[in-house]
Amino acid sequence: MSPSDATFQPIQREFAAYIRHPERNPLPSGVDERRMRIYARLFYKNVESFLANTLRVFRQVVGEDCWHDLVRDFLYRHRAESPYYMRLGEEFLDYLNTRRDGPPLPAFGLELCHFETVRAALRSAPDAVDLVFDDEPVTIDDALALSPLAWPLRYDFPVQRIGPEFKPAEAPSQPTFLIGCRDRTDEVRFIASNAATLRLLQLIDEGNDCRASLAKIGTELGMAFERAASFGMATLNRLHRLDVVGRRR
Repeated sequence: MSPSDATFQPIQREFAAYIRHPERNPLPSGVDERRMRIYARLFYKNVESFLANTLRVFRQVVGEDCWHDLVRDFLYRHRAESPYYMRLGEEFLDYLNTRRDGPPLPAFGLELCHFETVRAALRSAPDAVDLVFDDEPVTIDDALALSPLAWPLRYDFPVQRIGPEFKPAEAPSQPTFLIGCRDRTDEVRFIASNAATLRLLQLIDEGNDCRASLAKIGTELGMAFERAASFGMATLNRLHRLDVVGRRR
């Protein structure tokens, strides 16, 4: 480390600490207070705006005071693992999962935040280039794969329905199964699903062919192969049209 580095790094740490939380950290020495406050305000607004755009419903249901307390505490305490700005929502979710104090969240808060983060992550994920998506029916002998842009999801709460007018205090008796997907037109959607369908997608994602996957599903559900194949192929054809599964190239 050069002498100039040794001199600069403490200043850099003071500068970063101040913009993270101007009320809890001292102003760096030798810096104009008015300019530092402007910089800190712009920094906060930039991060807060990005998070608010990603977590629109979460912000609405927790309320403005709680929201700003959480964002400020996130900047103050959290140490991000990723340098990519597009992953701020995921970093905020990590912060919510590990924080030890602060404003209490609704029972559904973490799941709602995860749900909205999935939407943002799907928008920015790389294209699926190794699969063919078309409207031709698939057969039981086709080699299918789960799209990397199709994410099976299970939640205790019906996160897709939560909003200012619907804030359940307790989870219902039945979980919510969804498939988050970005299709060939780059539209992100969430498809209502069920446990059997997510299990079928898991088997296909593990490399099993359609026939073997449907046979295993039939065994697990106590269903004859012919019936499992009939229902399963109807499901796979629907999901193929929605770009959830594609043919391997």
